Amino acid sequence: MTGSSALMAIGHILMCYTLFFSFHANKAFGYGATVVESNKSHAPPSCSGTTTGLRVVHKYGPCSPSGLKKTSAVASQILVQDKLRVRAMNSRLHNRRTIGLEGEGTTDTYLQNDLPGAGNFLVSVGFGTPLQSFNLALDTGSYVTWVQCEPCTESPCPQQQNASLYYPSFSSTYSNAPCSPWCNYTQTYMDESKSGGVFVLDTVSIGQDYQIPEFIFLCAVPDKETGDFGEADGILGLGLASSRDEFATYSLATQTANLFGRVFCHCLPSSSNSGYVYFGEKAREQCPFSGTYTRLLRNPASGANYYFVNLIAITLGQKKVEVPSGILSSPGTIIDSGTVITHLPSSVYSELSQEFDRLMSEFPPANPSDDGVLKACYNLVDQDNLAIPEMVLHFENLDVNLDQTAVTWKGNDDMSQVCFAFAAKENEGDVTIIGNHQQQKLNMLFNIPDQRLEVGPVMMNKRQ
Repeated sequence: MTGSSALMAIGHILMCYTLFFSFHANKAFGYGATVVESNKSHAPPSCSGTTTGLRVVHKYGPCSPSGLKKTSAVASQILVQDKLRVRAMNSRLHNRRTIGLEGEGTTDTYLQNDLPGAGNFLVSVGFGTPLQSFNLALDTGSYVTWVQCEPCTESPCPQQQNASLYYPSFSSTYSNAPCSPWCNYTQTYMDESKSGGVFVLDTVSIGQDYQIPEFIFLCAVPDKETGDFGEADGILGLGLASSRDEFATYSLATQTANLFGRVFCHCLPSSSNSGYVYFGEKAREQCPFSGTYTRLLRNPASGANYYFVNLIAITLGQKKVEVPSGILSSPGTIIDSGTVITHLPSSVYSELSQEFDRLMSEFPPANPSDDGVLKACYNLVDQDNLAIPEMVLHFENLDVNLDQTAVTWKGNDDMSQVCFAFAAKENEGDVTIIGNHQQQKLNMLFNIPDQRLEVGPVMMNKRQ
């Protein structure tokens, strides 16, 4: 690595440090709260990239390749998409639906790309030769990587290519995947959108350092009636695959096991900055941690498809609420980068939202979110020195202090609708999900072989 590349990488790593410590350097406003200036930050966005990993950007931030803005309508759409994704995940976990696959011997099986959801965090990944880059949604809840494509099976490929589509026939390193028993697939999502395509094999480039030849991924054809999946060109699946999954060997973790050792870390940014994903030894080297970790658990009721953890309690301000035990039997708690809002047991949510209401009682209330997911909302216009209650997630062996941006959800830019960024589960049998909004500005290292999740740089104390 050149000197300039090393400096870029080091500067990029320090971004999450800077974001975290700038939050904790704010003046205290009583116990369990931090004074923040919600509307007066004019610092330029940090959009520098990384040469050894992937840069992560928020789809609606200034670093976004699409230049989209998070308007009130967009915020509402995000929550609707998020609700559908949560329902899809729980449907899959409880075997409430199947996915039909087409090919020799049509059958019903499961494919874990249940629903892309809002796809808030994007990474740029290169496919084929010559390399063509696509913006993929980062998803630890899906194990198959896919990109929108045009296989040109029914007619010749157009001379004028669509920059958002991968064309296998234009890549000199493309070949058919050695599928067994299927290569073709179709999938219907719970929002009635559809995806179909074929497994292919081609070179995939991750950052500037890693080219992975003969990588198997899904070449997905957008449905002509329901359209594509928004601004993302596909999904980078970082999730687990269980032995009972038909396409387990096609997961990124499995295909790159010799290269990355099934280890990766990510820092999900706020909408005003960029974060990163590192793999293998680079993840261990460049994601600094204190050595404290919580276990990644296997849920016997659902296999090893998601990253399960043991969430013990949550503290808001001075109030600590215990989370009912359910990890070693259904439902359990999942860490998921594809879900936005954290979904909690109704009893836990009720106590926390009541405490949030008490702490925010001096401010005028606002309407709940349009979809009804976020209920505790306030009008914080012209509140320059706002006291946001501090929150701590207590996992087994690990306490994680959330950034103040993770506690609330802004329904619009003028602060007239600021909501408690947590929701109650629709059904008590559903899983608890820690969403990406609560993972912002945290380094999170997933060590699959050792079954560990490390989180930093945050104020962590090993539980006695």
